[in-house]
Amino acid sequence: MHFRSVLLMALLSVLSGVLHAQAISMGGSHDDIPRFEVGANYNYFHANAPPGQCGCFSLNGGSGTILMNLTARWAALADIAVAHASQVDDTSQNITIVNYLFGARYTRRNSSRFVPYGEALFGGAKEDVNFQFTINRNSFGLAAGGGVSTQLKRRWGVTLGQFDYVYTQIPNAKNDRQNNIRVSTGVTYNFGFK
Repeated sequence: MHFRSVLLMALLSVLSGVLHAQAISMGGSHDDIPRFEVGANYNYFHANAPPGQCGCFSLNGGSGTILMNLTARWAALADIAVAHASQVDDTSQNITIVNYLFGARYTRRNSSRFVPYGEALFGGAKEDVNFQFTINRNSFGLAAGGGVSTQLKRRWGVTLGQFDYVYTQIPNAKNDRQNNIRVSTGVTYNFGFK
């Protein structure tokens, strides 16, 4: 129930801003920055388990992002990602992880069509595991990283690549810490232009 409340509050916050959406001026530049961007991404996770070893495995999934540009450089960001792995380490164990993270993005805009950015996000992680019986756990999570995006058209863009360190504290009967790497690519839709 807690996850639904957080998600509902984030959506209501964004929707209230959509009603007042206006582009951000670049201070005389002909390029306006949209007030809002929504994104759909493919995600690859490289995860480590059990702790202290590299019983490393991969998860594949997707994520949705909602970004609100506050200034030409700073934006508020919500990132909801879901990833799944089947038969982890050649066992019958299946893992599904949901990360719901919120934070800030700093974008370095210049005359190039390639736009680098960095971000720091905080929130939670939820894990479903079918190990002997279904285990459903929630924990703290954070992500830090960055990437490069580019515009295809006025409303459409592409995230060429994004690399994040993702830390979670999902209970695992050892040290309750996971250090993961996430690689993403996807598309964005921009709105809120003047």
